[in-house]
Amino acid sequence: MTNVKVATLNRVKIEAIKTAFERHFIDVEVEPFEVCSGVPEQPTNNCVFEGAKHRLEELKRVCGSYDYLVSCESGLIYQCGHWFNVQVVLIENSAGKSGFGVSQGYEVPMKYIQEILNTDMSQLFDRLFEGRGGTRVLTQNQFTRKALIQDGTSMALVSVLNGEVW
Repeated sequence: MTNVKVATLNRVKIEAIKTAFERHFIDVEVEPFEVCSGVPEQPTNNCVFEGAKHRLEELKRVCGSYDYLVSCESGLIYQCGHWFNVQVVLIENSAGKSGFGVSQGYEVPMKYIQEILNTDMSQLFDRLFEGRGGTRVLTQNQFTRKALIQDGTSMALVSVLNGEVW
């Protein structure tokens, strides 16, 4: 049994992380914990990574024994004059080896940035898409937030599962 502790109570994040781990391990048990990110409700740039790191440190303090710790922070990254919505995942194994992963990201129009920063991305999606999910609607059912978190989790596992080689 692979024991995975996750730093969230968010059902979508929990399911995505479990699915990603099941790609690598046969029997996965995921246990969620509520922890604080220590960053603004809508983190940007380095705060997205800092939020994932803070969640993982808080999780480590409260969770007991584990095989893997996982935290996921959603946020906006500004690069080359454009804002991108991404999922940042941080994983640490019981031996202390850790790795970050970042999902695919999509550009967020500049006309929505101030509104998102004043509230958060989910409120914008609720307003625009009446609770039907933003990523799914924007990608015309090609991607979901869950799929992006799964990919970010798999990318974070690259460093953790490849030991000395990577």
